[in-house]
Amino acid sequence: MKIRLQNKIARSEATLPTCIAIAAMLWWLPRRSFFLPEVLGFGFCLLTAYIIMETNTRQHLFRIRTQLTICTWLIFSACLSFMHSWGEPIVAAALLSVAHMLLFRCYQQNRPEAFVFHTFLMLSIGSFAAPTMLLMAIPFFIYLASFLRALTWKSFWAGILGLVTPYWCFAVWCFMTESIGTLSLPLFKWQEGKFLINYDFSSPLWVQLDGRLSFPELFSAAFIILLGIVSSIHFLRTSFDDKIHARMILYIYVAQTFLLSAFLILQPSSYETTMALLVVNVCPLIAHYFSLSDSLWTTAFFLLTLLLTVTMSALNLWMTSFSIS
Repeated sequence: MKIRLQNKIARSEATLPTCIAIAAMLWWLPRRSFFLPEVLGFGFCLLTAYIIMETNTRQHLFRIRTQLTICTWLIFSACLSFMHSWGEPIVAAALLSVAHMLLFRCYQQNRPEAFVFHTFLMLSIGSFAAPTMLLMAIPFFIYLASFLRALTWKSFWAGILGLVTPYWCFAVWCFMTESIGTLSLPLFKWQEGKFLINYDFSSPLWVQLDGRLSFPELFSAAFIILLGIVSSIHFLRTSFDDKIHARMILYIYVAQTFLLSAFLILQPSSYETTMALLVVNVCPLIAHYFSLSDSLWTTAFFLLTLLLTVTMSALNLWMTSFSIS
């Protein structure tokens, strides 16, 4: 394997500190100062990065030593201004990263009930912020049965119990506070947005009308989806080089990339939370692609990716700065 630019960056020990510094600067840029919501948001971003690092370390997803997955997450989350403040997108992303870490621990386990319960518990709690995560429970059961070989009768009911527990606790709270009418709000929140592809190219770049995607949002979604598709194709073509364990986990990331991309296209009204989930999901695939590819074409695509990342950052952060001013 010839060592090219993207491989050197992926293996360099200076890459992670540099990305942390860049992310902090981009976090500061829109408001030119740090307020409590931004501090909490950046803290959750770092927490998610740590969970991603733990997942990569435990599962040995890459054949080389690299922190490119964390770096990709830091840069992309910093480029997307809606993830800066403490709120639903950054919380949902953190909970999905925890769900991934727990789900992968189930690989070929004889007694995976505890990990399965906590995996689906994270999905259920996350659904209060991103209702999409509740719909992800169905493919998670499929992953347990097919890729992880850990679905048993007991683990199935452990997952169901994990899904039900937060809503049961919420129902008790609603009953005690006499606000039972709000019980259905988290469960059916996704119905508020119509499944409709309706993008507005005529509005100014910083304006979002009636749940349609503005140009910066459309550009960001298309860019992330493109990276996810290219990285998935590269992995599928070279998957025979990976160990079976890592291959099964990366298959899960590929499947989720296509599912989340389809949901984002069909329901653009949930853009922010679905994009946060999609970014968490595609980062390992992108890191796998750039850290293990060794052709001139991939080097050129890496440089193009850097340019498009700068463009995405400029569009999103400029839009935020304009709206604040």
